[in-house]
Amino acid sequence: MAIAATQQIIANGPRNLVLKYTFAGTTGDLAAGILVNVSAFVDSNGVALGANSLTLMGVQASLIGFSAALLWEAATDVPLVSIPDGQPLDQDFSKFGGIKDNSTTTSTGDVVITTTGYTAAAGEGGHIYLWFRKT
Repeated sequence: MAIAATQQIIANGPRNLVLKYTFAGTTGDLAAGILVNVSAFVDSNGVALGANSLTLMGVQASLIGFSAALLWEAATDVPLVSIPDGQPLDQDFSKFGGIKDNSTTTSTGDVVITTTGYTAAAGEGGHIYLWFRKT
């Protein structure tokens, strides 16, 4: 079984979405696995979110034993954030309005993850917190 991400919803309000992911598994990397399924969340009117409806405002992460890349899913995925192995990441993008889903018209709005180097050795794992603004 490849590494798995367990999602915890920290906040899901009319404007903000905060998610926590914890990683564990037996062995093997993820390749463009869906991390944030945007259609599972709704806007302030109760309508399911879709393409280009999230803006990443911040990320905090700590991964041990592997690195990860987050991408906006589209016909050609668009890089969003790279998370290095063994170096805590704390980025606040709110000062300039966040990182909008700038993928093409074929965007799903989802965020996918690709991991590199996960072997399930003792001590490997980590967490990622994502703060989105709903648009």
